[in-house]
Amino acid sequence: MIDDKEIAPDLLDSISTWQVNRRKLLKAGLLAGAMTQINLFTSCSTELKSNNDVLNAQQSLVLETTLNVLFPDDGNGPSADDINAFGYFIWAIQDDLNRKQEANTFIIDGLDWVNKKAIQLKQTNFYSIPANHRTAFIDEMVKTKYGKKWVSAMVTLLFEALLLDPLYGGNKEEKGWKWLNHTPGFPRPTEELRYEVLMKKQLKIKQ
Repeated sequence: MIDDKEIAPDLLDSISTWQVNRRKLLKAGLLAGAMTQINLFTSCSTELKSNNDVLNAQQSLVLETTLNVLFPDDGNGPSADDINAFGYFIWAIQDDLNRKQEANTFIIDGLDWVNKKAIQLKQTNFYSIPANHRTAFIDEMVKTKYGKKWVSAMVTLLFEALLLDPLYGGNKEEKGWKWLNHTPGFPRPTEELRYEVLMKKQLKIKQ
């Protein structure tokens, strides 16, 4: 996984700029080789947004809303829903094979932090802020050190959901690859060579 510190800070200086130019910025990252650091051998849960064992109902709503701010359904490429970003996030923050627990805790704590800030500044939950005002709110959060680091971590996971093999649940119908005109590496993974299977076999060998 890419450490959140490796996301270029200027990508996040303006969420509005990010939304409009995300295809250009992502393709630039691919050409520069930055995306090769993303572990594509990851998996995804298809748990419903209203029923998962990781987040409470409020956290789930904050996560879904944030993802749709970063990858909105605006005609400028696939949305967060199109690539099943929510399902991927639920899997990723449960992954104890490839992610540090503190990284997952940071993501979850950030959901509570964003909502607390919304209540303080807007007197309502983040997901209840009018849709046309949410981008400006996240822009304000990115101006803080904590907020910028948290949104960077969110964007990193969105990269993974966009670029992993559809076998794992994200990048549905190869929408991310098609949008970026990206040719995946070969051979492609199979059910027998899924990330979790390989990792568990390796752990057994070491025991």
